[in-house]
Parts: sequence; structure tokens; C-alpha cells
Amino acid sequence: MKLYLAKPDITFFEQYKDMMKEWHSSGSHIAPWFLSKSVTSFDEFCKFIRMLDDCEHGIVDKRFSSTTSYFVVNNYGKLIGATSLRHYLTLEGFQTWGHIGYGVRPSERSKGYATQMLKMTIDQAREKKIYKLLLSAYEQNIASCKIIEKCGGILENKVYIKNKNEPICRYWINALENCFEK
Repeated sequence: MKLYLAKPDITFFEQYKDMMKEWHSSGSHIAPWFLSKSVTSFDEFCKFIRMLDDCEHGIVDKRFSSTTSYFVVNNYGKLIGATSLRHYLTLEGFQTWGHIGYGVRPSERSKGYATQMLKMTIDQAREKKIYKLLLSAYEQNIASCKIIEKCGGILENKVYIKNKNEPICRYWINALENCFEK
């Protein structure tokens, strides 16, 4: 099924609530970063959408990078997940998670969507003239590591984040090359 990147807006409120309820019920890791924000009312969701727009336009705490966030929908308009693209790396971003984050809601996993999402986000990076991309995944998240590798990711190293026992794998992708199947 074909997927599309959509700018987050208030029309997604009900689907967002459903997706996040599903994610919390599953107990699985929530990604990208902006989905971890607690949103329980329409008013909070409106503020959340404004915060995402501010982040894209550089209206952020100086510790963070400008970031473009996307909801990912299928051709029926169903919210499948989300991606984020940091426009540049802060020191923390360089040492840990990198440029791109993505996540697929639990009921839609193992359908090839994460690979499509990553490819689309790499295309967005290329359009923004961001050609050398850092991506990271927890070492035990084998599926994500394989997706990054499938899209051209070259493992640089494994690092530990403060207060975490599991290492993250740091990969580099050249956005000037197409994603390819390995």
C-alpha cells in the first residue's frame, strides 16, 4: 500500500488519539520524539500542532534542532505512524539519535511501512539539501537496524546513552544515493 507524508494538523485529532491509545496499550517504544508528548484534549492537540510548526521554523529551545515532523497516512487516509527530520544536528543529536526518527503504530508493523517511511524521509532530507544523514536504533531493535541498512545505512559504531543499559547503533546514510534493497 502506498504511503504519504502529511503535515500534522488538527484534522488528525481523532486518529491521533486512537493511534496513541494503541501504542500505549502495546507497551512498545514510541517514536519519533514528538509522539511521546502527552496530548489528552483537543486544546492540547492544537497546542501540539503549533509546537510542531514552531519546531520546523526554528522557534525552539537552543538545545534542540529545527525539525520537520510528518504524520504518515495510507491511501485511505489512515494514520499509520510518523517521521521527523532534524535540519541539523546539535551535539546531543550527533552523539545519539541523529537526523531522522520514525515509528509505525503497532497494528501496522511488519508490512514494509517503516522502509517506505524512511525512504520518503530521506527524500525530504535530500530536498532540504541534507545529504549526510545520521540515524540510530537500539541494538535490540533488529527490525529498525535492518531497515536502516536496507536504505543504505552504514554502521559507524555503538554508543551508550546516559542512564540506559542498551547501546544504540549509529548509522550513516548518503542521501545522494537512492535507497536500495540488500
